[in-house]
Amino acid sequence: GDIAIFMKLLRVPKGHRSYITTDVLLALDGTDKPEELLYVITSPPQYGQIEYVSYPGIPIVSFSQMDVARQIVSYVHKAKAVVCEDTFR
Repeated sequence: GDIAIFMKLLRVPKGHRSYITTDVLLALDGTDKPEELLYVITSPPQYGQIEYVSYPGIPIVSFSQMDVARQIVSYVHKAKAVVCEDTFR
């Protein structure tokens, strides 16, 4: 079926971490199976990294919508300078 993805801006001060929550990233496909909705990072962020909270310092290349709902995925700002914007796909 169709998948709807809702995204909002996540503000992260330099040197800090912010959780990627369902308020920031939400995918819906109408099946009530968020563990089966998988995000695959094909272009990682340039100034930080996406990682599981329980494995700090280790970048990840995929995570599920259930991981987002459980608040176990975060973006870590690793640049030494203030950066206006960072993106990943």
